[in-house]
Amino acid sequence: MRWLIALLWLYQSSAYAQSEEYSFCFSRWWPFSYVEPEVGAKGIQVDILKYALGNANISASFSELPYRRCIDDVHAGKYDFTLHIDSSDSLNLVEHTVSVWEMALAVNVNNRHLTLEKIKSLPFFSVVIAQEYPYPDEVIEVLSDINAVIVKRSYYEGSDEDARALFDILASNRVGAILIDKRWAEKTISQFNLPVTILPELIHSERQFIGFAERNKLKAEKLSYLLKQITQQEVRSIEMDYQ
Repeated sequence: MRWLIALLWLYQSSAYAQSEEYSFCFSRWWPFSYVEPEVGAKGIQVDILKYALGNANISASFSELPYRRCIDDVHAGKYDFTLHIDSSDSLNLVEHTVSVWEMALAVNVNNRHLTLEKIKSLPFFSVVIAQEYPYPDEVIEVLSDINAVIVKRSYYEGSDEDARALFDILASNRVGAILIDKRWAEKTISQFNLPVTILPELIHSERQFIGFAERNKLKAEKLSYLLKQITQQEVRSIEMDYQ
C-alpha cells in the first residue's frame, strides 16, 4: 500500500512539474479581448480560456497584436492560438465560440434617419472598411448593392483613444459611414459621448473562433474538450462582468 501511495505521489509530482502552457495572440476587441493597464489581458473570451485551462493545471499567456500579425505568428509557431477568426482565414478552427462579429454602419448623428434603401438612392456614399480583415462575401455584396464607394483604412487600435479617433471622420462628415462591430462601437460612442449613431440594420453577423496551425492539433483537441466542460451558467457568470 505504501508503495502504491508513493508511486501515485511521484506521478502527480511529475505531472505538475510538466504542466503545460498555452499561448494566445489576439487583436483588441471589447468585450471579448483587450489589455487593461496594470491588469493585463481581460475580456469574455480571455476569462473563459483562463478558467477552462486553469481547471486542468494549464497556464495561459496572452499577447495583444494586430489581427494579421497574430495569424502570421501562429503559422510561424510563435503562438499556439489566435482568437477571433473564421473560415475565411487560413487556419484550423476550434469549434467553440462566444464572440460574434455583428457588422453595421456607423454614421454622423445627423444622418440617423438613413436606411440601406435610402442610401441606394444617394448619388455618392462612401463607406470605410478595415484594410486588415477579409470580410465575408455577404458583406461585400450588401455594400455593392447600396452602391457604396469603399475606402480602406487601418482599424488597429491600441487604446480607447485610438478607438475614439476612428470616428473623427464621421464627426467631420469626411465619409458617409464606417463599417463597424456593433457592440464595440456602442461602447466607444457611449464612453466618449460621440456625435455618432449606428444604423439599426445589420450588414452581416458572423461567429468567430479560435485558430490554430496543424502542428498544434493535439493542443487544440484538448482545448476544445476543456471548453466543452464549461456550463452555460459559468459562461453567463463571466459575461455578466462585462455588461
